[in-house]
Amino acid sequence: MKVFITGASGFVGHYVLYALKKAGHSVRVLIRPGSENKLPFLEGLELVHGDILDPSPWRSKVKGSDAFIHLIGIIREFPKEGITFQRMHCEATLSALEAAGHGGVSRFLHMSANGAAEDGVSAYQSTKWKAEKLVEASGLEWTIFRPSVIFGDLHGRMEFTTELGKVIARAPIMPVFGGGRYKLEPVAVEDVAACYTRALEKPGAARQVYHIGGGAQIAYRDVIQTIGKALGIKRTKTLNVPFWMVKPAAALLGGFKSFPVTVDQLNMLRLGNVCPEHDYQEVFGIDPVRFAYQNLGYLAELNRKER
Repeated sequence: MKVFITGASGFVGHYVLYALKKAGHSVRVLIRPGSENKLPFLEGLELVHGDILDPSPWRSKVKGSDAFIHLIGIIREFPKEGITFQRMHCEATLSALEAAGHGGVSRFLHMSANGAAEDGVSAYQSTKWKAEKLVEASGLEWTIFRPSVIFGDLHGRMEFTTELGKVIARAPIMPVFGGGRYKLEPVAVEDVAACYTRALEKPGAARQVYHIGGGAQIAYRDVIQTIGKALGIKRTKTLNVPFWMVKPAAALLGGFKSFPVTVDQLNMLRLGNVCPEHDYQEVFGIDPVRFAYQNLGYLAELNRKER
């Protein structure tokens, strides 16, 4: 099958590329000129240079593809740089749908997020929901995936256990917002990538929304301890920090890349991130990788670098 993909240079994109290659698909990758080095490999890829927000120069390259995989998204916005949820979730998705339609591609696989909702607690969630509505109204044979937080060897990309691990490795005490009782459902990046490749082979997956979680609901404070164990720390020292105390600082400094958290992210964290169903496991034949310190071996090198 010929597959056109956006967002291949990102964390999940790396693994989707590997999964597509292993499955024997031919792949066309939309990439900005000069960003080729961000891809995990080049052999066997057909590179299409262009900007997702301006499809007119490259949309003709979509023709001949059997499927379109759209992975582009951001977890934090920087308006002064033109990086906003509205642009990178809604407008980028609209561009991808336009290109897919222009190229005669009927199958469209879309990356959304668990918690996407019209009345979400953050702009991240509400724009993810708006993008989903665009996909559903497109007339294409779409499949939408809503993963929870994703973990795995980062391949030089941003990944949540690594970002937390950097703080745990350096700080004598790890701040835990609000006591950390809210629950997450981390899912392995390999399992997320497998959903995409296997969905291509299942016509019955069209016009379906699948939540992708690891199956175990874990309190955030226990996630911290799990990451600490992977770093070789028997017990990570923590300090509970009330949400009301950190929110003003996040509101003031969240626009700076150096500040670790935004108000949006705090709101989502407090809500938790667990999936309401796990149909994907049976549909795509996936036995999820367990979120355990034994499966976070890639963090060991991080601890050596940070200490």
